[in-house]
Amino acid sequence: MTTQRAMKTMKTVLFVLGALAGIAHAQGGRYVAMGSSYAAGPGVGVHDQASRGCGRSMSNYARTVAARHGLDLVDVSCSGATTGNILARGQHGFPAQIEAVTKEAQLVSILIGGNDIEYVGNLFGLSCRAEGKAACKVTDEQEVARRLAALPDLLDRIVDAVRARAPQARIVLVGYLPAVPDSGATCAALALAPADARRMRETTAQLSRVFDATAQRKGIDLVHAADIGAGHDACAAANYVTGLHPARVEGWPDAVAYHPTQAGMDRVAQEFDRILAR
Repeated sequence: MTTQRAMKTMKTVLFVLGALAGIAHAQGGRYVAMGSSYAAGPGVGVHDQASRGCGRSMSNYARTVAARHGLDLVDVSCSGATTGNILARGQHGFPAQIEAVTKEAQLVSILIGGNDIEYVGNLFGLSCRAEGKAACKVTDEQEVARRLAALPDLLDRIVDAVRARAPQARIVLVGYLPAVPDSGATCAALALAPADARRMRETTAQLSRVFDATAQRKGIDLVHAADIGAGHDACAAANYVTGLHPARVEGWPDAVAYHPTQAGMDRVAQEFDRILAR
């Protein structure tokens, strides 16, 4: 064998060994998924009965990402979660979500904040009002603005807590897929008065700006859900978010309005693929 061929063979062997090492690293990697219902996936695919009231789906984006990348998933996302449920107090008999983050974690995703500002709660409340029902619960705009102003500090505290527990972990912040169209009228699936649709459109934009600024400030990755969800709102034919009166998915106790569809979850997982490839 000539020296040139020997060197070429050695390079090939090293390349293969490096690739195998990367695969082994991924297979042993711990992925902790934290967040609220937009991460858990209630009403999507098969219900993970072990998740109790958290309503996790067996095909939410975290499950898909973990399966594609050979990661050891610890999914602690939970419907109704706020930043406080990540940092301090658990739900449905589970501990605070941050407790799942250990030094072994190599990837941590965070989707939180919507419930802190009553994002989905106001979608329900304003839709309730538009349908002429009584006792509709709506958080006023001044209170939403106050909560939005407090959200950056809460997100910073979560990122800092993750870094303290898992210094080597890659952190991905995930935004909320939009339910309301970027512009124009609403639709039958989105029971909102025009003024309320404008209000929720602006709330979605404000929430997205908070996530953008947090990702830049803390130097972490971001799934720009507002961007990938544009044109796939509750009024779209290829919707990533359900409308007010979706059909119930078999295996789930109730239909889940104003939440990600399977297509929405799959699109978020696809964006993870792009981010993790960088």
